Amino acid sequence: MFRLVCRAAMPRPLRHTRRRMLAFAVLTAALAACDDATSPVAPAPDEMDAPAAEAVTNESAAVANVLTLANSRIAFVQRGATEQADIWSMSGQGTSLARLTSFSGDETAPAWSYDHKRLALVRPRLDANNVRHDDIYLMNADGTNKHWARSLPYSSNLREPSWSPDGTRLVLTIGLNGGSYLATLNLATGNLSLVAIEGHFAEQGFHPSYDPTGQTIVYVLPTRKGITQFYPGGDAYPLVQSDREVDSPVFSPDGKKLAYSQYVSDTNREIFVRTLATYTSKRLTFSAGEDQGPTWSPDGTRIAFSSKRSGKYQIWTMNSGTGGGLTRITNVTWAGGAAWAH
Repeated sequence: MFRLVCRAAMPRPLRHTRRRMLAFAVLTAALAACDDATSPVAPAPDEMDAPAAEAVTNESAAVANVLTLANSRIAFVQRGATEQADIWSMSGQGTSLARLTSFSGDETAPAWSYDHKRLALVRPRLDANNVRHDDIYLMNADGTNKHWARSLPYSSNLREPSWSPDGTRLVLTIGLNGGSYLATLNLATGNLSLVAIEGHFAEQGFHPSYDPTGQTIVYVLPTRKGITQFYPGGDAYPLVQSDREVDSPVFSPDGKKLAYSQYVSDTNREIFVRTLATYTSKRLTFSAGEDQGPTWSPDGTRIAFSSKRSGKYQIWTMNSGTGGGLTRITNVTWAGGAAWAH
């Protein structure tokens, strides 16, 4: 029933393109090879740095649903004076900061599970040949129970994790033969599986994430000039087509809208929201400083994003319908990669 209703609201499916030149056997072998790796080598933790400043600059007092914002959490990446990237969390109003990681090396791309209890992130790891690659790391929302998502390291990069609504798997990108491919990671078994449109062996792309039902995946095309939604093993639907690069698509909590960033000039990205029922996009930010990486508040009324409008990258929030009510919620050396708990 859902499948039919959901398709009726989508554009016409893409015609199946020519199959990838890369053979399925090669991709499968590359995935299987990771299980021959030796046990992981984890970087040693550093000493904890001093807490970040909690100063908050409000550009508008008109912030909707204050109670919801105060009780929800935003995970984000903060770079300190040493340029090391660590994961922090804070309330939706920028208060109650908590540092969650402090390893040697960068931790990036935090992603919340739908039950608010866990975070996935990207962290460097040594493979069997003592070569460093990005890998997926897990922890509780308060930073406890830290561990690798897979017991064995993979021989290439695993990046851009996003949770399935039921919490059983992550959709991510996997490095294979010089390309970035879509895959899922089963959290119970550690198995990696390529996912693709019907008629394809594997799908190249970036920034995949599930819709709120867990039935479809949205991702950025390899050209970076379009966003597509597809049923794994089924049809695909173009959601955004652009002459300029697009990035970071993410569904609203009700699945009716899609926020994403798009270049409006060679050096500037802005935030857009596309209403899927009407196939129309609305630009929400207008700044000479880059605006990127949108993420929705749990009730869908606000969007948090990273912006350079103040001269250095900070986390801001705004009204998801109008772009108004701009509020800067960090005042640190550098902040980005915001992820609002579902």
